[in-house]
Amino acid sequence: MNPTKLHLILACLVAFSPMPVLAEETLSDLTYAVVAPENFDPEKAYPAVLALPPGDGGRQMVEAALEDYWGYGKTRGYIVVNPVAPKGVLFFDGSESKIPVLLDEVARKYKIEGGRFHIAGISNGGISAFRIAEDYPKRFCSLAVFPGLPANDRDFERLADIVSMPMPMLLVVGEQDGRWVGRMQETQEKISALGGDAVLRVLPGVGHSVNDGFTAEELFS
Repeated sequence: MNPTKLHLILACLVAFSPMPVLAEETLSDLTYAVVAPENFDPEKAYPAVLALPPGDGGRQMVEAALEDYWGYGKTRGYIVVNPVAPKGVLFFDGSESKIPVLLDEVARKYKIEGGRFHIAGISNGGISAFRIAEDYPKRFCSLAVFPGLPANDRDFERLADIVSMPMPMLLVVGEQDGRWVGRMQETQEKISALGGDAVLRVLPGVGHSVNDGFTAEELFS
């Protein structure tokens, strides 16, 4: 997809595409893809997910995550917003400041159930999910990371900002994922100590990529 040349028309994709229903958009220097539900009705409100990409946050990572997870949202009645990290700047390293404008733009184009988004991310996207949820807790109603953890000690101490909303949280990590396992256990324990609702799933025999142990069906269940 070329963001300067390709702007897919949602109605056409709903009617003709067997692939995830996609609309690619640009907002300033931020490119994002939107997965819309099957049989999309613009007058209906849908649950919406802000989905943060793994790795370098680039286009290839967004497309891979769409194939593995986010594309399934269309069959479950979700709107899924998939931003590309602008100029390679990750969403916990400066680009998180662009998220409120993005959410406002999506809410202008689509009816969002309850007025709040779910937030989810994979690896670096999971780190981004914590940072963004802490920066803008009133914008989100749940958090899922697979895997994901606070970026640093400051973010770890800010977990109370998420708990204060409150929002349920799902933390998924492979048991062979080195330092991520212990840090995510600490994160879950901290959230629970603060009175928050966080479930930690440690997948047996799984490493950093949880594809073999955590499916899109489970994510959107």
